[in-house]
Amino acid sequence: MIESRRDREADMIEMPRPTSAPLVLATGICLFAVGWITSMAFVVVGGVLLATGLGQWIHSMFPGRGHWSEPRVAPAERAAPVGTTDVRVEPLRPGMPGYRLRLPTKVHPVSAGMKGGLVGGLAMALSAVAYGYLSGHGIWYPINLLAGMILPGIERMKEAEIETYDPRLLALGVAIHLAISMVVGLIYGALMPTLPNLWKPIAWGALLMPLLWTAASYLSLDSFNPRIRDLVDWPWFIASQFVFGMIAAVTFMRFEARSPILAGALGGIAGGLLMTVPALIWGYLSGHGPWYPLNLLSAMVRRHPDEVSVPVLEAYHPEWLGAGITVHAGFSVAFGLAFALVLPWMPTIPGPLAWGGLVMPLLWTALSYGLMGIVNPALQTRIDWPWFIVSQFVFGLVAAWVVVRSEQVEVPAAKRVERGQAW
Repeated sequence: MIESRRDREADMIEMPRPTSAPLVLATGICLFAVGWITSMAFVVVGGVLLATGLGQWIHSMFPGRGHWSEPRVAPAERAAPVGTTDVRVEPLRPGMPGYRLRLPTKVHPVSAGMKGGLVGGLAMALSAVAYGYLSGHGIWYPINLLAGMILPGIERMKEAEIETYDPRLLALGVAIHLAISMVVGLIYGALMPTLPNLWKPIAWGALLMPLLWTAASYLSLDSFNPRIRDLVDWPWFIASQFVFGMIAAVTFMRFEARSPILAGALGGIAGGLLMTVPALIWGYLSGHGPWYPLNLLSAMVRRHPDEVSVPVLEAYHPEWLGAGITVHAGFSVAFGLAFALVLPWMPTIPGPLAWGGLVMPLLWTALSYGLMGIVNPALQTRIDWPWFIVSQFVFGLVAAWVVVRSEQVEVPAAKRVERGQAW
C-alpha cells in the first residue's frame, strides 16, 4: 500500500494553483485610489477588494495551499523540442517597403513642443477672456472657473463672486493653465512626426464639417431663436454631428467608386439613421425621454417657438413627429449630397494640422467634460461648453501650427554593432 502511494506521487508533478488574487488586489488598489478623488463609495469598495485580494494571495502561500498535482506526461506523448533552421532573413534597407515604417526620420526638438504649448495657451487665454467680456461675466470669470477645477468650494460661490477679482484664484488659474499648456505642447511635439495623414473624407466629412455645421447652428439659433438654443444640450448635439459625419464619410468611401452622388446620398441616409442613436441615449440619460430631441428638431421650424417649454418637448405630439422626421431626413440627404459634390474640390488637410487641430482638441474636450461630470458636476453646469470647445480648437490649431513650422532634427540611422562590442 505504501509502495503504490509512492508510485502515484512519482507520477505526479506539482504545479502552481491558478488564483485571481493579483487581479482582485489590483482592482482594489485602483478603486481605492480613485475614490479619494471621486466618491467615498469607491474607497469602501476598493478597500474591501484590496483586503480580500491581499488575504487571498497570502493564503495561497501557505504550505499545501498554493499548488496542486498534475499527472506527468509520458515521454512518448511530450511535444518535440523546437528545432532550428539556417534560414536567413534579408535585413531592411532604405527604399524597401516597411523600412522605418513607424519611426520618423526627423523629429521636432523638445523646445518646439514647449513653444507650441506656450503660444497655443496664450491664444486660448485670449479667446477665454473674449468670452468673459462678450458674455458680460467679466474677464476674471473664466480664470476663476479654471482655478475651481482643483480648488474645493468654488462651486458653492455665487456667480457674482466668481466674476470678481481674486488674487488667489488668479495665481492658481494661471499656474494650471501654464502647466496644462506645457504638457499638451510637449505631447504635440512628440506625436506630430509619428502621426499618419488622414483620408480627405475623414478629415473633412467626419471632423471639420460637423464642427462648421455645429458652429453655424449655434450662431443661427443665437440670432433667430435663442429660446430653442438654450434648450439644446450642445455637447450631445456635437456628439451626434460627429456620429453623422463619421458614418457618412465611411459610407462615401465604400461606394465612391460606383457613383459619387449615390455614395453621398447613401452616406447621408446611413449617417442620419445612426445619428439618432446618441440623441435617444441622451434623451434617456437626461430624463427628458425619447421624444424630446425629435420635438426640439421640429420646434426649430414651428411658427411659435416661444410657446415651447420643457414639458411640452417631453410629451408625444403626433403632428410634431412627421415634421421632425421630415426635417431630419431632408438635412441628412442634403448634407450627404453636398458632401459628394464639394469634397472632390477640397484640398487635403495636412496630417499634423488634422490631428493637432481637430482630433486632439476633440479628445481633450470629451475627457474634460467626462471628468468634470464626475469630479465636480456643479462646476460643470457653470461652464459655457461651446466657448470651451472653441478655446480648445484655438489652442490645438495654434500649437500644431507652431510645432509644424519649427525646425526638425534628423534621427541618425542605427549603426551595426559587432558581437562583443558595447552599444
